[in-house]
Amino acid sequence: MLHSPFNAYFMARNLENLSDEEKLPAVFASSDINVYPFQVAAAHFALRSPYQKGFILCDESGMGKSHEAMMVITQKWHEGKNRILLAVPNADLLSQWIELIDQYYTIPYVVLKSNQDLQLHCETEIKNVFSQDALIIATYDLLAEQEPLASSGAWDLTVFEEATALSTVYMQDNKKASALKRIAKDSCKLLLTGTPIEKNIMDLYGLIYFIDETVLPSEQEFLQRYLRRPENYAELSEKVSKYCFRTLRSQAKRYAQIPNRIPVTYEYSLSEPEQALYERLFAYCQKEQSVAFPEMNAYDLSLRLLGILGSSTSAILQTINGIIKRLDGNSLAIEEIGQLREIEGLAKSIPVDSKTQLLLEILKKAFPQLIKLGAAQKAVIFTESAATQNYLYRILSERYNTVLYNGLTDYSSIQSFKTDAQILISTDLGARGFNLTECSFVIQYDLLYNTLKMEQRIDRCHRLGQKNDVLVLSFINKHNFADVRKLELVNKRMLVADGVLGLSDEVVGGFTDSFDVALASLSQRLRSRQQIEVDYSRTLSAHETENKQLVASAEEMLFTTFTKQLADKLKIAPKYIEARAEQLNENLWQLVKWFFEQRNRTHDDCYFEIDERNKTITATNYETLPTLFYYWTGSQNKKYQSLKSYGMARDFKPHHGRITFTSVIGRGIIHETECADSGTLTIDMDMPPCQIALYLVEIRSANRICQTIPMLIGKTQGGELLSKKQCEGILSASTTNYTEDGRTTASWLRTSSKSHPLDKIVPVDALLEKQTSKLSEVQTEEVERIKQNAKIGQSDILHSIDDLQLEVKQLEQELHTLTGDRMKTITVQRQLTLKRQELLKKQDSKFFEAMQLDMEIEKKVNEFLGKEKLSAKVVRQFVVEVNNTNGYF
Repeated sequence: MLHSPFNAYFMARNLENLSDEEKLPAVFASSDINVYPFQVAAAHFALRSPYQKGFILCDESGMGKSHEAMMVITQKWHEGKNRILLAVPNADLLSQWIELIDQYYTIPYVVLKSNQDLQLHCETEIKNVFSQDALIIATYDLLAEQEPLASSGAWDLTVFEEATALSTVYMQDNKKASALKRIAKDSCKLLLTGTPIEKNIMDLYGLIYFIDETVLPSEQEFLQRYLRRPENYAELSEKVSKYCFRTLRSQAKRYAQIPNRIPVTYEYSLSEPEQALYERLFAYCQKEQSVAFPEMNAYDLSLRLLGILGSSTSAILQTINGIIKRLDGNSLAIEEIGQLREIEGLAKSIPVDSKTQLLLEILKKAFPQLIKLGAAQKAVIFTESAATQNYLYRILSERYNTVLYNGLTDYSSIQSFKTDAQILISTDLGARGFNLTECSFVIQYDLLYNTLKMEQRIDRCHRLGQKNDVLVLSFINKHNFADVRKLELVNKRMLVADGVLGLSDEVVGGFTDSFDVALASLSQRLRSRQQIEVDYSRTLSAHETENKQLVASAEEMLFTTFTKQLADKLKIAPKYIEARAEQLNENLWQLVKWFFEQRNRTHDDCYFEIDERNKTITATNYETLPTLFYYWTGSQNKKYQSLKSYGMARDFKPHHGRITFTSVIGRGIIHETECADSGTLTIDMDMPPCQIALYLVEIRSANRICQTIPMLIGKTQGGELLSKKQCEGILSASTTNYTEDGRTTASWLRTSSKSHPLDKIVPVDALLEKQTSKLSEVQTEEVERIKQNAKIGQSDILHSIDDLQLEVKQLEQELHTLTGDRMKTITVQRQLTLKRQELLKKQDSKFFEAMQLDMEIEKKVNEFLGKEKLSAKVVRQFVVEVNNTNGYF
């Protein structure tokens, strides 16, 4: 129950700005569909990147692509992206879509099947029938015919049913598909088709081309590389799988050549100085009371500090220096600082760790063995600590071409490792998403508590496309308390991961304290590339009948498919969605009740009866149904006139009177809920006097708003900070009295005002860091896409040289065949001379043109990263002084 306008306003802002995790529950709360895991997965797939220009949902027929598309449409609508076009090949399919929307969804729509529809829906104040506050549903033919009108504005989302009809868009004679592509322009495009490869793989080429013509190489090059060449599909999958999601009625068994993973764990011992350092640090952790860590017990402190020491001496030295600096000047910490100084001195006396010396020896012995097996002389080393990463870089870069990857570097480090560098030292930022199949040697310099993160590390190299068996080396000091505990947790969590995610490969392997002995054993297990191919051929022969069928369906490898593994990984499970949708609808009902209760108090032109049991609102005692609010359509302010009745039930009639997150009434009430800039609350709750402020933190880049976060900040009169949960509890407590001071406005009219002490407490940096982390993976994909364009440009240069060489060869052959015709011979000789000169000039300029392309791509990447750098705009919404019924400020 809402007790004050401040409580109502806060609820409205929360419902208007749901977090990423809350996206789909609001969609389901606004519809009447069953929750299927594969649909959740598909919708997430199509919503995952703000940079990608489109996606293909290519479920097998009858698996619900229409509902998946509507989930995406509804989510975009809920986010305020109202320029949405649904294009359907013909009127029959269009009618089917209307039935689907009417039965299951509450999003407003306008249907355009013919020129008569254009006239019918074109109101006098609307200059363009395609610019309305509704989902536009139109046929392909009408859109192509009305291209100037349909393409005059920018669409947020364009959805194309039966998109196979668009697969020949790259051909000049498909005028309709070309017109539709021009209409869609830079919008996010969602293509729906059950047959992404209807005739041959060029159908898929056309669909990707419709989304973004820069993703794949030229038509001719694509034909040569992939048409009827299933052996190259794994390579193509790298790009295409980011665009395609496919669910089959029955998932066929796959077959792919994936080399073995061979893990080994090296037990190392400490030197005498290192052992002395460990013992001093362990003794410090066992202190009965620590000034530096008053809240931590000895067990937790040992796990923390000894874990850092297990990473490297440099890492613990950095930590100890920070502790000493923090305690400096504290009279109660004089003895503790002395202990820390001793630890600091011991750490400084160790120039190179024993583990590092062993790493150098291992690399020296392992690299020749990798080369012998046909693998690249490359290793990727994962560290948990950035201090350890920098320390290793100083040492390894003296011997090997070494690069770093962390939060301060970009994808160029990964690209350098893939092409030139021998060693990549990465924090766990590099353990997600990258394909490092150029490398078959993974070194886990630091163990983690999280098994799946270590699995992600290994999966950078042990994945489809890897040509070599992958050696995984982990380090452990079995005398380090933290290392032993990590190993215990890894083994326990590995059992859980195996049961839930179906992991079958080990993360850490057998133990050894002699790498020479281990290498001799590993040499028997590690196979050469040639042997891997032989084993693969034997497997094919053993399963010839089965694999003929698999090769016939090899094109399925190109798509992201819904499997049990994917279902188990879903963070938003169906049961959660159903429960959360019910909760969101209850919150919306409370807000709607508040809106009409307040209107009943302040207006006498109509009385709205509220039926709590049936959750209905009915207009009574009116001459004319009143205007409830004005709302922005994207081009103008439009008044919203009340209906006779509203309801929350899924079967409520009329359908457009149902109150949901996507209906005009639901969206309007959320958007228009107001409160004053400040005020007071007297609540029936035992608590000290306090201040509570609501802020909207808008996280944005140069191009777009990424997220708007409602943030409650509170502090008691005594200076104690209140948690978010405490603030929410206070705002929702039973209110005996409240006052509003200052102007009463909606959120979209508020601007920054005079500063307030609570402003400084808003955790802007933490919010920016969290959002940056969310975007890092898709930003990396976009950078890679930009760089891939360079390769296409460089390929065009080489093709032009090849064409000239062919022309020269043809002229030489023609000249050789000429006899007796002196004038013709002179003409061909001149043509040949000119072509040879042009070829020489092109060959001379090849390097410079390629370099120019590289410079242009680097500029584009820098421009992209610069525009995507996040900033925060913080606008205070209100501040309330809170007391209770027993006392006052």
